[in-house]
Amino acid sequence: MPRTDIDRLSDDAAIWIFGITPSLNDDAAATVLRRVDGFLDQWTAHRVPVLSGRELRDRSFLIVAAEKNSETSGCSIDAMFGAMRELERAFGVKMLDAGRLFYRDKDGNVATVSRSEFGNVANEETIVFDTTAQRLGDVRSGAWERRAADSWHAALLRRSA
Repeated sequence: MPRTDIDRLSDDAAIWIFGITPSLNDDAAATVLRRVDGFLDQWTAHRVPVLSGRELRDRSFLIVAAEKNSETSGCSIDAMFGAMRELERAFGVKMLDAGRLFYRDKDGNVATVSRSEFGNVANEETIVFDTTAQRLGDVRSGAWERRAADSWHAALLRRSA
């Protein structure tokens, strides 16, 4: 099977981070992971299995990773996004809306807001999530979660101020 535990993949594995709103409850999270596993078990590029894994963080981020030496093609990535669209419909959540930004609120919970509203709720010290991270090592090291001032999000603060 091409699916493996995400901990077995290298730091250089390619990743796709799907922010989920609203956050999933326990039952929905378990069902989503089962469906993602079903997709990953069959995921191929040019009929070659893609060595891949997944993780759900904070009930708000589905991380799909593909080992760097596994071939992924445009068609195989399109198939993954199609599976995510199916999950959106099945669970009434948003996963593919790039207009949402994720951050930690004052209580440390994951929150989401539109790009246009970001400057109204965040400042340079707000912890943000970079859902555009491209390597599994970025997630493992925590580099995808940092102060807004140290992220591309800072540009949105300046524009909003």
